[in-house]
Amino acid sequence: MPVTHLANRLSKQEIAEIDNAAKIEHESLQMLQHDISKAVIDYMAKNNVGFNDLVRKLGKSPTQVSKIIKGEANLTLATIAQLYAFMGRRAHIVSA
Repeated sequence: MPVTHLANRLSKQEIAEIDNAAKIEHESLQMLQHDISKAVIDYMAKNNVGFNDLVRKLGKSPTQVSKIIKGEANLTLATIAQLYAFMGRRAHIVSA
């Protein structure tokens, strides 16, 4: 359905609420990606783990590992759990 039709069916307040929720979702995703990326990079530096070692140990493609390190990966909860288990840590979400 084209956006113009939605604008006719929703109030300005509803559109503003949807827009705000989308912004919060986007910011949350970026923060999670950054936090996971930083944790992996820190682990690699502290434990002398190279990129190829990480690819091999995680069983992920080089492209996927690169995206994780750059903070660009859209990770599943299972992959996040796998990453943190690999680093000897437990993943948990703290709401801000």
